[in-house]
Amino acid sequence: MSEPDLSEYAAMWTTERDQWELRRVGGVYLPITKGDQPRVQLICDDTLADEVTTRMLQAGVTVVDVV
Repeated sequence: MSEPDLSEYAAMWTTERDQWELRRVGGVYLPITKGDQPRVQLICDDTLADEVTTRMLQAGVTVVDVV
């Protein structure tokens, strides 16, 4: 099985890391842009979404628990 192409999302945990946060809803993380009008980044491929989330967590992107 090949590795997912992360190049489209890499800025989320590198150059634009401070513009993103992960909102944890139950056991699911949603990547959201910060700001007055937060927007979720939908990733329809589960494997790709898991890898993006892992990279964001490893890079120290802020995690916000939603209750």
